[in-house]
Parts: sequence; C-alpha cells; structure tokens
Amino acid sequence: MKYYLFDLEIETIGDPKTYNCSHKVGDGLIVKGENIMFKPGTKQFSHYALASLMPYVAAKQRASEESDFMYFESEIACPDPKCSALFRFKRLKKRLYSYEPIEK
Repeated sequence: MKYYLFDLEIETIGDPKTYNCSHKVGDGLIVKGENIMFKPGTKQFSHYALASLMPYVAAKQRASEESDFMYFESEIACPDPKCSALFRFKRLKKRLYSYEPIEK
C-alpha cells in the first residue's frame, strides 16, 4: 500500500510581549513521516503545546480538499488561555511512503 504525507514545519509566531509561556518567536519543529525534530536554533519546546498540536500534525500531513478547514487553517493557539502565542503549520515536501499489510 502506498500513500503520501507532507513534511511539516511548525513555527512559533505572535507578539512575545503577550506570551504567558516560555515560547520564543521562530522556535519550532520539523515533522518528517513519524519523526519530530527541533527546528535549527530551537533549544526547547513546551510539552503542553506539543500535546495540543499533535492531533493537528497527523491531519496536516495528509492531503486535504480545498473545502476542508485543514487545507486552509494554518495557525493553532497555545493551549494556555492567557498566552497569545500561535503555532503556524507549513506544509513542505510531499513524500511517498509504502508498507505491506501484516497477513493474519
């Protein structure tokens, strides 16, 4: 079975004066397949923010129709309601993956 997934870049954006958490503008993650890496220059990333972003990672990796909000929605708010940081998702390279189903 073959399928495509997009590599993703997730970057912290917004006005740092209004952050309530330890986010830094430009910090972020790179997602390639099942692997998540820090963007170059990123030294830390909140595990609370990461946990809130994870459901969107899988959804943003898959191809979507233009009418699907995952196609055009690209910014997710920090899970802390007092923090105004945003995390921008950017689709990068589209990669082909394949696997063979396990026979029972």
